[in-house]
Amino acid sequence: MGSFLRRCVDQVTDALGRSRGLPRVDIFKRVIPTVWFVGTSGVGKTTVGSQLQNTLERRGTRAAFVDADQLRNTAGVESTEDELVADGLRAITPEFERAGAQVLIVAGMVDDEASLARLVPEDPRSNLFVVHLHAADQTVVDRVVRRQWNVELANDSVEYSQNFDRGWVDVTIDTTELSTAEVVERLIERVEAMAKPPRIPDSEPIMPPAVGTVVTVVTGAGGVGLSAAGFLTFLQGMWGGERIGYVDSHQVGFVGVDPRATELAPLRARNAVAVAAVMARRGVEHVVVTADPATSKALVEVAHPATVFWLDASDHAIESRHRARAAGGGPHLAGDHRLGLDENGIQAG
Repeated sequence: MGSFLRRCVDQVTDALGRSRGLPRVDIFKRVIPTVWFVGTSGVGKTTVGSQLQNTLERRGTRAAFVDADQLRNTAGVESTEDELVADGLRAITPEFERAGAQVLIVAGMVDDEASLARLVPEDPRSNLFVVHLHAADQTVVDRVVRRQWNVELANDSVEYSQNFDRGWVDVTIDTTELSTAEVVERLIERVEAMAKPPRIPDSEPIMPPAVGTVVTVVTGAGGVGLSAAGFLTFLQGMWGGERIGYVDSHQVGFVGVDPRATELAPLRARNAVAVAAVMARRGVEHVVVTADPATSKALVEVAHPATVFWLDASDHAIESRHRARAAGGGPHLAGDHRLGLDENGIQAG
């Protein structure tokens, strides 16, 4: 870990000793039609799901997207990942519905029909469209290695793919030779047919404090290392035996043509608080939330965090990080607008 990130992580971790109340939200029953992308790592679940959301928006269907992995970043609690994801989906869906979403797109590994039922227990099967993405073994390995993130799990990803039972899914698409746009093109009309008129939940969320849970917000300009510092703080807490959770507010706010828009900051903040509240209910004592400046301002008003950290970096450091992300380095994140940037785009960013 670099010295800059080490200092950030150490400072944020010090916030464990501080305590403020964390708002919590009532969990509404989900009724929104849902498209769920399943399959092993490296087949394109997040990439295709994110692009499908964007394409639907541009064709006139309001859509929301979430990577299920973003709902389960906790350590030190007894809850299963399925429980965290299920509660997280129920918690954030109302805000997407208030934003007019007609369909929800989820990316996340699901082993079988029974696992899916645990993740969306209220949803009839007719309300779900399960898309299994597949790729050749070497393609999976190459994609995992290219990310330079969890490379040691590449062979496990291939083994999972080989043993996956496709009999319960609605459709399987081999992404080995297909572009993201081509995969989306094969799905778009069926997904559009699923979409329902927007539904506004009957009541507003109730957010009484969850006593004893610390909220820390990490913010700053793009490229300073928000996600890296936040996630590494989470890992350090996990390694230290803490009951800790991590929420990237950007990753729980994908709705609309431009999910990075400033006007969506309140939605990102409320969804981040909703996920943090789920974690608190499951026993997490400290939640680290990363957010852009506009979202962090909204988070202060909603969550009353114990501490807000502003990260900064030199222009040279930011440019080098943009270049690394453009080349595909690091974990794959939905909505990464730097992925694939050319030199002009890197300089402009």
